Amino acid sequence: MQLKLLNFHKIISQFATNILGAFVALIIYQSTGNFTWAFAYLTALNILKIIFTRIFYHIIQNKPQLILLIRIIPFLIYSVSILLLDTEYQIFAIILILVFQSLSEAFRELPHEYVFNYSVSGNVGSLTGVTRFFDYFGVIIAILIGGLFLDNLSKWVVVCVSCFSYLISVIPLFIYYFKRRHNTGFNKDSVSDAVISYKEIKIKKHQLEILRDKVLRNYFFVYFFICIFDSLMNVFSLYLFKVSAESYSFSAYIQMAYNGLFGLGCLFVGRLEDRIDLTKIVVYSCLFSALLVMIVPFVVNIIYIEIALFGALGFLYSFISIFCYSRMTTRCKILGVNNKALYNRTNSSRYSRILIDSLCMFGPFMLVPSFFIMGGASIFCAYFIPKKEEQSRQYIVDFLQNNKMY
Repeated sequence: MQLKLLNFHKIISQFATNILGAFVALIIYQSTGNFTWAFAYLTALNILKIIFTRIFYHIIQNKPQLILLIRIIPFLIYSVSILLLDTEYQIFAIILILVFQSLSEAFRELPHEYVFNYSVSGNVGSLTGVTRFFDYFGVIIAILIGGLFLDNLSKWVVVCVSCFSYLISVIPLFIYYFKRRHNTGFNKDSVSDAVISYKEIKIKKHQLEILRDKVLRNYFFVYFFICIFDSLMNVFSLYLFKVSAESYSFSAYIQMAYNGLFGLGCLFVGRLEDRIDLTKIVVYSCLFSALLVMIVPFVVNIIYIEIALFGALGFLYSFISIFCYSRMTTRCKILGVNNKALYNRTNSSRYSRILIDSLCMFGPFMLVPSFFIMGGASIFCAYFIPKKEEQSRQYIVDFLQNNKMY
């Protein structure tokens, strides 16, 4: 039941928060006329998300449903702050948006992951595909409507629609939490029987700690290189505004193609992942993604080609995303560290974005090289992902079968 409520919350809340949220960097660039401000904002946003997640980590882990309800406060403040960008209080507005959007996002990313983690067992791949589909279906609707709204309507209308929609989405999930919050095992990370049985064996307990560190470190670095792609949409949108006429609608169509094909791809790949080994397909997806992302900046004014490229990139990325997420959650649940793995995954994505956004802060001349950096990271992932996946698998097999015990 909780998974159904989470999916309902995701589709409505993603719609609510992305009507404006998907365009904040563009709004800041349009208001200031300065790329450095836009990328400084994006860099600082992820730094603050890391800080806020660390500060509120324990309550996020233990009461993610409550955090999702509380999120309405920073979400409302940063949405209203966007309206100040068109006034003489521009710098103050950017600071307010930065602080409260980062807090709002910190109150979204891990809570979503933890509620999903507490709700599922069994076929993680297919369930992950379904919930990712709901995630991005809401984004698609928001981007399409948000782009049209921003081109044609007052931002006040957008803020009101956003906040009301978000509140509707989160109330059922919070009621579910409130009724079950005292149940044994509710909001608890799972752990395998094998690991529990080794708790009293001193040497195995020591080995388990070492094993957990190795596996968590592997997945942190895997996601660091994968998630360099997460900067693609912001970098492209700002590059588009640099070389073409400013149009939120144009940017919206590109984002809709990417997120739409990613969501549909997740639904397809989730079902496929439970049936076949996707390793080779993931390798080819990384290589094709590298080629496509390096073509993107050279056809920026040809909208139909860009839509096709971003649709293909979103679909290819779904193979990489579902494969790595499913493998990570399955293995880390065995070790009882899935929450830590999700925490590392979320932060590694933020560090990747900080890397790309901070490079682009130096000026518009860094925009095109950033596409090649993303392409290079994707090529590296074609080698790195299967290597680290096999390494993590072997670590766990050795531990469970008492190989290399001494």
